[in-house]
Amino acid sequence: MQRCPHCNRENADGEAYCYACGHILPVAVASQGTTSQLEDQETLESIEPMQRWGTAYFDRHSRLQLTFRATDDVVLVDLSKKVVLGRAHNFPNMPQPDVDLTPFGAMEKGVSRNHLAFSRDQDTVVVTDLGSANSTYLNGQRLMPFEPRILRDNDELRLGRLVIRVSFV
Repeated sequence: MQRCPHCNRENADGEAYCYACGHILPVAVASQGTTSQLEDQETLESIEPMQRWGTAYFDRHSRLQLTFRATDDVVLVDLSKKVVLGRAHNFPNMPQPDVDLTPFGAMEKGVSRNHLAFSRDQDTVVVTDLGSANSTYLNGQRLMPFEPRILRDNDELRLGRLVIRVSFV
């Protein structure tokens, strides 16, 4: 067995990529025929991690693709900073969400004005419910308000009754 240097999970000896996070495992570097530790580091940096379904790895060039279940509409989100999802409003002392979900039936489906936030945590995406009135569910499990959770490729979020599939592209 070999341990992933990123997430510390055990993987089979012959695997080149971690099953849990998609990062490159030491065996992949060794297979490149490098001889020194410096060459190993250069090789490791030159190999792109494999992104696959269910991975938590979020590449520095990736974006979030939000696909709405009811309509199959798609919104692409650049995650260079914290991004808040919710619905637009006219309250003067409350910040507007970065992504307005009103066109997707947010009001009727119980989405709060500032419902949830996506942010980066190194090479992962974190989702946080912002104390929404009708809760946020990640793959059917209710998120506790203000408790960050790691998001994986193809996870499903439910904001009130609005269902969104989140993909890493």
